[in-house]
Amino acid sequence: MTLLNIHGISERTGDSPQRIRVLRVQGHELYSQAWKTGTAQSSPLKLESEIVDEWVAKQRAATTHLRTA
Repeated sequence: MTLLNIHGISERTGDSPQRIRVLRVQGHELYSQAWKTGTAQSSPLKLESEIVDEWVAKQRAATTHLRTA
């Protein structure tokens, strides 16, 4: 299991770190699964790379399907 920090998540999804933080609080399907590594408000967010990669692949497949329909 590989953990990604917010910058790694950002690189794979294309959303900025700030947008990830906002969407996480709003209950985003992917970003709400990220957790803080400490109790401070500024603690880094982490998320498993496998979860991120699976979500990105699903989004790309959906986009490709819409383009061919």
